[in-house]
Amino acid sequence: MNFIFYALLFILFPFMAQSQIKLEKITPELSNLWGVSVLNKEEVLFTQRAGKLFRLNVFKKEIYEVKGAPKVFNYGQGGLLDIAIEEDNNKKIIYLCFSKITKNSESATAINSYEFQNDELFNKKQIFVSNKSSRSSRHFGCRLATNSKYIFATIGDRGTRNDSQNLKNHSGSVIKILKNGNYYNNKAFKNSLPEIFSIGHRNPQGLTFNIDKTNLWLHEHGPQGGDELNLIVKGKNYGWPKITFGKEYGSGRTIGMGTSKPGYEDPLKVWIPSIAPSGIMIYKGTMFEEFKDKVIIGSLKFRQLHLLSLKNNIVVSEEKILTNQIGRIRDLKEMSDGSIIIINDEFNGGVYRLYKQ
Repeated sequence: MNFIFYALLFILFPFMAQSQIKLEKITPELSNLWGVSVLNKEEVLFTQRAGKLFRLNVFKKEIYEVKGAPKVFNYGQGGLLDIAIEEDNNKKIIYLCFSKITKNSESATAINSYEFQNDELFNKKQIFVSNKSSRSSRHFGCRLATNSKYIFATIGDRGTRNDSQNLKNHSGSVIKILKNGNYYNNKAFKNSLPEIFSIGHRNPQGLTFNIDKTNLWLHEHGPQGGDELNLIVKGKNYGWPKITFGKEYGSGRTIGMGTSKPGYEDPLKVWIPSIAPSGIMIYKGTMFEEFKDKVIIGSLKFRQLHLLSLKNNIVVSEEKILTNQIGRIRDLKEMSDGSIIIINDEFNGGVYRLYKQ
């Protein structure tokens, strides 16, 4: 397979001049990939927005389609989106977040769980469906993060801004639910839906815990010049559309009441211009010592990775790497050997592996 790209990345890392870094495309061209999760030491599962799920051996470069993926609303930004994998009693449990077809050409953000064996999903369980169905084809959110017996997920505003401040619908929120789908009340806000954990989000497409799973990090797409990185806390309001650094597309007019107000959480970082962030991880491996404990975020717009250094949960520096070497970066995950799997969501995209020899 002629899909190997050798990158002399020491230009980007002067202090690594003696190390050989490789960037390798490990699949044929695949269109509109969205989410990836590690299955074991050698394999990942990844989603294709059109509704397909694949298993990939990243070392042998063998790819197989997985049966049993849900039927999805494959339109605009909708489709089969994020995936999370866990092991429970020696069983592989797969969580899929997707845009579910509801009624009258409408859709809602939904989460199913499955057992996985022999390249097939079975024992399907619907564990969440947003209560706000819409004909909109944008802002689904749909990123997943797991912790203990809970699963956290981002729900976009579906293009209806004020829904992000409405405690009676799920749009524009982060939810926290039990992995088994049973009833659970976060009691995050007075008189809110029980699943809601935080509100005031526009289109959050990055969600991850830190290494010891004590802090939940989220980034989201703002409007023009309003992308944000936030530390998510139960019962907090992150402002959209009341408080934002973003401006109206085209006209540049102010949105809401300004960039900061009491009662709303300030972002820890804002990107102006917007980078269209997607995918987020905190590096814990040893293959790239220079990445240790850094927040790594993909950029769809600028086709690069952003590496953020933190001190006491404050962003103190930012580096940019792999600019225009992969294309639109949609998601990324760390393998057990410390290499990084990156997926490109373009029509001629695919899966890449970044590693050091």
